[in-house]
Amino acid sequence: MNSEGLVWEIMEHGVKNTDAACRLFDALDPIDPTEMIGTWKGSELPSGHPMDGWLEKTGWYGKAFHSAEHVDPLLFKSPFGKPFPLHPFPPALIVNLLNDARGAARLRKMEWRGKTSAVMIYDQLPIQDHFRKVNDDVLMGMMDCKGMNRPYFFLLARVYA
Repeated sequence: MNSEGLVWEIMEHGVKNTDAACRLFDALDPIDPTEMIGTWKGSELPSGHPMDGWLEKTGWYGKAFHSAEHVDPLLFKSPFGKPFPLHPFPPALIVNLLNDARGAARLRKMEWRGKTSAVMIYDQLPIQDHFRKVNDDVLMGMMDCKGMNRPYFFLLARVYA
Protein backbone atom coordinates (compact mmCIF):
# COMPACT_ATOMS: atom_id res chain seq x y z
CA MET A 1 0.00 0.00 0.00
CA ASN A 2 1.35 3.48 -0.87
CA SER A 3 1.64 6.33 1.66
CA GLU A 4 -1.58 8.01 0.53
CA GLY A 5 -3.52 4.76 0.84
CA LEU A 6 -2.03 4.24 4.30
CA VAL A 7 -3.23 7.70 5.40
CA TRP A 8 -6.81 6.89 4.41
CA GLU A 9 -6.58 3.47 6.05
CA ILE A 10 -5.44 5.14 9.27
CA MET A 11 -8.22 7.73 9.06
CA GLU A 12 -10.77 4.95 8.81
CA HIS A 13 -9.34 2.63 11.47
CA GLY A 14 -7.07 4.87 13.54
CA VAL A 15 -3.40 4.47 14.31
CA LYS A 16 -2.08 2.27 17.08
CA ASN A 17 0.37 4.73 18.56
CA THR A 18 2.71 7.66 18.01
CA ASP A 19 5.41 5.44 16.50
CA ALA A 20 3.05 4.29 13.73
CA ALA A 21 2.03 7.89 13.00
CA CYS A 22 5.71 8.91 12.90
CA ARG A 23 6.51 6.13 10.42
CA LEU A 24 3.70 7.33 8.17
CA PHE A 25 4.85 10.96 8.42
CA ASP A 26 8.43 9.94 7.60
CA ALA A 27 7.26 8.04 4.49
CA LEU A 28 5.54 11.10 2.98
CA ASP A 29 7.15 13.57 0.59
CA PRO A 30 8.19 17.07 1.65
CA ILE A 31 6.24 20.16 0.57
CA ASP A 32 7.49 23.62 -0.26
CA PRO A 33 5.87 26.55 1.60
CA THR A 34 4.86 28.15 -1.72
CA GLU A 35 2.63 25.14 -2.45
CA MET A 36 0.65 25.74 0.74
CA ILE A 37 -0.77 29.21 0.05
CA GLY A 38 -4.51 29.11 0.58
CA THR A 39 -7.06 27.91 3.11
CA TRP A 40 -6.98 24.38 4.44
CA LYS A 41 -9.64 22.45 6.39
CA GLY A 42 -8.22 20.44 9.24
CA SER A 43 -9.02 17.14 10.89
CA GLU A 44 -7.31 15.41 13.73
CA LEU A 45 -5.35 12.21 13.17
CA PRO A 46 -5.81 10.26 16.42
CA SER A 47 -2.62 8.64 17.67
CA GLY A 48 -3.26 8.24 21.39
CA HIS A 49 -2.04 11.78 22.12
CA PRO A 50 -3.60 13.50 25.16
CA MET A 51 -4.84 16.29 22.81
CA ASP A 52 -6.74 13.87 20.55
CA GLY A 53 -10.29 15.19 20.14
CA TRP A 54 -9.57 18.53 21.76
CA LEU A 55 -9.27 20.70 18.64
CA GLU A 56 -12.44 19.37 17.07
CA LYS A 57 -14.36 20.02 20.31
CA THR A 58 -13.27 23.68 20.19
CA GLY A 59 -14.74 24.16 16.72
CA TRP A 60 -11.38 24.18 14.93
CA TYR A 61 -11.77 24.63 11.17
CA GLY A 62 -8.17 24.61 9.89
CA LYS A 63 -5.39 26.99 8.82
CA ALA A 64 -4.89 29.80 6.28
CA PHE A 65 -1.52 30.40 4.65
CA HIS A 66 -1.65 33.88 3.08
CA SER A 67 2.12 34.23 2.52
CA ALA A 68 5.35 33.08 4.15
CA GLU A 69 5.03 35.92 6.67
CA HIS A 70 1.26 35.85 7.23
CA VAL A 71 -0.28 32.64 8.51
CA ASP A 72 -3.48 32.24 10.49
CA PRO A 73 -2.64 29.01 12.33
CA LEU A 74 -6.03 28.60 13.97
CA LEU A 75 -9.24 29.09 12.02
CA PHE A 76 -12.50 28.31 13.76
CA LYS A 77 -16.00 27.56 12.50
CA SER A 78 -18.38 30.50 12.37
CA PRO A 79 -22.16 30.37 12.61
CA PHE A 80 -22.14 32.67 9.56
CA GLY A 81 -20.28 30.23 7.31
CA LYS A 82 -16.87 31.79 6.76
CA PRO A 83 -14.16 30.53 9.14
CA PHE A 84 -12.45 33.16 11.27
CA PRO A 85 -8.90 33.35 12.69
CA LEU A 86 -8.33 33.35 16.44
CA HIS A 87 -4.94 34.41 17.71
CA PRO A 88 -3.52 31.78 20.12
CA PHE A 89 -1.72 34.41 22.23
CA PRO A 90 -4.00 37.48 22.69
CA PRO A 91 -1.37 40.00 23.93
CA ALA A 92 0.62 39.39 20.74
CA LEU A 93 -2.45 40.35 18.71
CA ILE A 94 -2.15 43.90 20.07
CA VAL A 95 1.55 44.00 19.19
CA ASN A 96 0.76 42.76 15.66
CA LEU A 97 -1.90 45.43 15.18
CA LEU A 98 0.47 48.18 16.36
CA ASN A 99 3.25 46.98 14.05
CA ASP A 100 0.98 46.31 11.06
CA ALA A 101 1.89 42.62 11.23
CA ARG A 102 -0.69 40.01 10.25
CA GLY A 103 -1.24 36.44 11.30
CA ALA A 104 0.17 34.60 14.27
CA ALA A 105 2.73 32.40 12.53
CA ARG A 106 4.99 32.18 9.50
CA LEU A 107 6.20 29.53 7.06
CA ARG A 108 9.77 28.39 6.50
CA LYS A 109 11.63 25.34 5.20
CA MET A 110 13.38 23.24 7.80
CA GLU A 111 15.00 19.86 8.02
CA TRP A 112 12.95 17.62 10.30
CA ARG A 113 13.14 13.88 10.65
CA GLY A 114 15.52 13.58 7.68
CA LYS A 115 13.67 15.71 5.10
CA THR A 116 13.55 19.43 4.34
CA SER A 117 9.93 20.52 4.18
CA ALA A 118 7.57 23.35 5.12
CA VAL A 119 7.20 24.24 8.78
CA MET A 120 4.81 26.72 10.38
CA ILE A 121 6.41 28.56 13.29
CA TYR A 122 4.13 30.27 15.81
CA ASP A 123 5.16 33.85 16.58
CA GLN A 124 4.57 33.75 20.34
CA LEU A 125 4.46 30.07 21.28
CA PRO A 126 7.12 27.32 21.34
CA ILE A 127 5.23 25.36 18.67
CA GLN A 128 6.21 24.23 15.19
CA ASP A 129 3.88 22.42 12.81
CA HIS A 130 5.84 20.34 10.30
CA PHE A 131 4.15 19.31 7.05
CA ARG A 132 4.44 16.48 4.54
CA LYS A 133 2.46 15.93 1.37
CA VAL A 134 -0.10 13.11 1.12
CA ASN A 135 -1.06 14.47 -2.31
CA ASP A 136 -1.40 17.93 -3.89
CA ASP A 137 -4.54 18.67 -1.88
CA VAL A 138 -3.91 16.86 1.43
CA LEU A 139 -1.13 17.40 3.95
CA MET A 140 -0.16 15.59 7.12
CA GLY A 141 0.95 17.80 9.98
CA MET A 142 3.06 16.93 13.01
CA MET A 143 2.91 19.45 15.85
CA ASP A 144 6.10 19.70 17.88
CA CYS A 145 5.79 21.71 21.08
CA LYS A 146 8.56 22.38 23.58
CA GLY A 147 7.87 20.32 26.70
CA MET A 148 5.42 17.95 24.99
CA ASN A 149 6.48 14.30 25.27
CA ARG A 150 5.24 13.24 21.85
CA PRO A 151 3.97 14.90 18.68
CA TYR A 152 0.37 15.59 17.83
CA PHE A 153 -0.89 14.74 14.31
CA PHE A 154 -3.48 16.26 12.00
CA LEU A 155 -4.47 16.42 8.33
CA LEU A 156 -5.19 19.46 6.18
CA ALA A 157 -7.29 19.39 3.00
CA ARG A 158 -7.08 22.27 0.52
CA VAL A 159 -10.28 24.33 0.29
CA TYR A 160 -11.28 25.49 -3.17
CA ALA A 161 -13.51 28.56 -3.20
